[in-house]
Amino acid sequence: MSGRTKFYGIIALIMAPFMFYGGITMTTSDEVDCGGQTMTDGDICTTYDDGDSTDRTVEEQRSSNRTTGFILFAVAIGMAGFGVYTIVQIGRGRQAAPAMHQPQPGFPQQPYPQQPGQYPPPGQYPQQAPYPQQQGYPQPGQYPQQPPPGQWQQPGQYPPR
Repeated sequence: MSGRTKFYGIIALIMAPFMFYGGITMTTSDEVDCGGQTMTDGDICTTYDDGDSTDRTVEEQRSSNRTTGFILFAVAIGMAGFGVYTIVQIGRGRQAAPAMHQPQPGFPQQPYPQQPGQYPPPGQYPQQAPYPQQQGYPQPGQYPQQPPPGQWQQPGQYPPR
């Protein structure tokens, strides 16, 4: 999970209660709000959007406010869900590191050898047949001797001086 996703998840978890409160308030309030002002019977709410104006009566504005409240409520629940999911993923990421050192099911834990140089302990693991060698390749132990570092066998060989 990226750092940006973690940041957005935590911000969503912080903002969700405020949006939830706003949604509940807008859906349950008897007051009708128009641009921050309380409307009374007979008032007309005029809103402007891109040069167009919309006039609403008190009942139309109450319906608009309730619709907006339900939208806020739904968005708050979604944000809270995303925030909780993010926190759970962060928690799982921290717990995963110690669990990596536990033996996995189906793989019995092997004891460590008691003496140095005897790993794996003799007779504990099945022996594997040697790999067949292809023609033209040296067998193990038949590699040519390498010159000491800094000495080259042919003049002009890389690296140039």
